[in-house]
Amino acid sequence: MVTSPAVQARSLYRFYRAGEEETPALQGVSLSVPPGQLVAVIGRRDRASRPLLACLAGMDDPDGGVVRVAGQRISHRRDRMRVLIRARQVGMMFPGANLMEHLTGRQNVALVRSRTSRSAHGPALLSSLGL
Repeated sequence: MVTSPAVQARSLYRFYRAGEEETPALQGVSLSVPPGQLVAVIGRRDRASRPLLACLAGMDDPDGGVVRVAGQRISHRRDRMRVLIRARQVGMMFPGANLMEHLTGRQNVALVRSRTSRSAHGPALLSSLGL
């Protein structure tokens, strides 16, 4: 049985424009993450890591290339379709943003899960990460 990668990106390009200036953020990035594999993306905040994660999660479209999540193309789709795929397949927690300081990490994950009415995989995920 062949399973689709959890996340797959092919030849991602992302540029930021300010007037006549064009700054490359991603240049031909490709990756494939099998289901269950843990990957860390490390980089300076405003360089490649943030644009890469935004494209992989469907929060931003790459200027070139394709992103698939669980076999479904998430890039270059209408916002409604991207939102539906993201709601079903992607979980994002940003450090320091949208977290309740008085709650533990596990409680923050449970809170997000209860708002989206998805099954409670959060505790298992945190345990697998040693958190």
